[in-house]
Formats: sequence, structure tokens, C-alpha cells
Amino acid sequence: MATRTDATAPRGAEHTLLIVGGSLDHLGGLEAFSDRAAQALKRRGGWRTDRIAASSAYLTVGRLPAFMRGLTALFRYRRHKPDVVWIQYVNLPDLAYLVLAKLLGMQVMVTPHLGANWRSQTSPVLRSLSERALRAADRLALISRTQELEVNLPARVPRSHIRNFLPLEVLEAELPEASGLPPALQIIHSSRLSAGKGTFLLIEVCALLRDRGVPFHARITGAADDATMERLHQMIRDHALEDKVSVMGRVPEEDLIDHLRRSDVLVHLSRIDSYPLIVLEAMACSAVPVVMELAGARDMVETYEGHVVSTTGAVAETAGWLTACDLAELRRRRAQVAARVRTDYAWDRCAIALDQALRLCIRGEAGQTATAERPA
Repeated sequence: MATRTDATAPRGAEHTLLIVGGSLDHLGGLEAFSDRAAQALKRRGGWRTDRIAASSAYLTVGRLPAFMRGLTALFRYRRHKPDVVWIQYVNLPDLAYLVLAKLLGMQVMVTPHLGANWRSQTSPVLRSLSERALRAADRLALISRTQELEVNLPARVPRSHIRNFLPLEVLEAELPEASGLPPALQIIHSSRLSAGKGTFLLIEVCALLRDRGVPFHARITGAADDATMERLHQMIRDHALEDKVSVMGRVPEEDLIDHLRRSDVLVHLSRIDSYPLIVLEAMACSAVPVVMELAGARDMVETYEGHVVSTTGAVAETAGWLTACDLAELRRRRAQVAARVRTDYAWDRCAIALDQALRLCIRGEAGQTATAERPA
């Protein structure tokens, strides 16, 4: 099913918003972002939201029917056009929805969710094609100012700066007392498990920590295909880390939040994330992130807390930093880190920035730029 409607939206809402993006069978950060944005706009009032799954993730011949159903669903809006079509751009095929929406005479805002290492940006041909397609957008809504450095964006399309949406449960969860945590360093890695997300690098880090006599326990949460999961378990067996690393698979959001709250450090050595939501979620739950050198991740760490490692020496540098870490001091700062992130990413603030961007898109005010106040 390609379309999902927010049936609880109030009747007579001032504006209608159609959110396009994500997949129904590959749930992750993008889908969560879209859900939370719709909920935040509903809380603010003045918007009724519908959804179309773009089904562009891991696009193959076998997955083309789902992708085409999404385009067909968008075509059905030609007679009763939404005030804004908001497209979440992750994969190059997502831009087909931008082209179709403009051919149907719709106002379109695009939010990129990709970074410099994505194929559409590393290939000169695809990078140029992406930029040309984005010229058709009426507005770009960027979740990070660093995207200007990573993504080839058309200069003349007006920008709005919005924010990521963290789960309300993250923003409202109580933080455990540091004295109630286990004496060993608590590590977590959470993502769509893959080489690109740094999942296997974590196992190498854990092996070094074990060899150096650092007391720790690591939890890994997230979904993966069978081959990836088997490779992960094999690495754990090869390094004899069965008693040090727990692979938990995909867990419910409330369980993930509890794991984050009870972790000291998030190890997120991703090579592909533009602005990884899990890093913000971890900090809001008081876990300090270790990230690989990418513009968005570095921006988060420099704004709040954490440690950045190089792409070439990520394993050794991460293990070195964790070995030298003063665990008592790290835990003493937990509440301070969480408080700053929770203030900056309160839903009211995020909804205001998004609402302003959408209204500027409706009015077509190309000369104006909505801004989300930069987190201090």
C-alpha cells in the first residue's frame, strides 16, 4: 500500500501537506522523521497531512512495482492538489516524484537526507543530474547547514533551515542516576546494521578494548539482512566476544530509548550519514557519541559533546579514546549534555521552523529564507 493518510488530522485544517518519502518495508530514521514531523505539525495546528511511501530504497527490478505505485498515488492528487508536496530526498529515484509533482502544477519543498559519500554525490554524472532536478523545487528545507558543503544544491532555489525531530519519549525520558549504572563502560551501536554504518568496525573496537583490559559491555540494536547478521555474529565468534557484545536486532522504540539512557557512549562510525539522527537521540539520552569525520556528525559533536575520529584510523582512534576515557567524569557530564539537546530540539521549536518553511513555499517567496535558530 503506497499511501497512508493521517485520519486523525482535524477537519477544516488551514493547509494540506503531502509528505513523500521512505519505504514501508525498510523502516528507519527517515520514516521516523516523517512521522514525527506530521505529529508535530498536528500539535501546532493548521495542517492536515497525507503520506506516500516513495519505496526508492534498494531499488531493483523486483521493487519497481512498489516505486511505480508511489508515483501513481501522487498522480491521483492532480485534481485535489495539496498546498505543499514535501519530498524526502534520500535516493536519486526520489527526484522522480519532484519532477512529476511539478508537471502536475504542485508546490514542492525538498529535504535532502544524504551526504557527500552517497552515490548520487560521489558520481560526477549523478551529482550533476541531482542538482539539475533540484532546480525544479520551489524550496529546499535543510536539516543541517553542513548540507551546503556536502550536497550539490542549486544556488537559486530558496532555502529554509529546519531541524530534525527527536522522539518525544527521548525528550521527556528521565535520566538514570550515574551511580545506578554498571561499573563497566556501557557502549551502544544502533543503526540499520551494515558496513557503511560502521557496524563491523565496532567489533574491531571491542576486540581492542578487550585486549587492553578495559571493562565494557556493548549492545548492538537494529535490523539487517540475513547475510549481514550472519557476518556480524561470525565476527563476534572469531574475536571471542560473545560475553562482551549483545546483538539485539531491531527493538521497539521505547526499548531503544532505555538502552540509550543506560549507555555511556554511542559508537557510530558511519561513512554515509549526512546528519545522523541517532547521534542526537543518544545525546538527548545522555550518551556521548564517537563519530567518524563527516561534516554533519562533526557539527553535532562540536555543538554539544563527543569525539571525532578519522576515516582512515577510526578503529584505533576510537579504542584509544575509550581506553583513556575517565568514566566517572564522563558520567558526571551526562545530564548537562542531555539538557542542551532537549532544549534545542523541543518539538515546539522544530514545528515552528517547519511551519514557516512550508508557508513560505506556499507563497512562493523566493527572496525569503526561513531560519531555524542555530543551537547554541
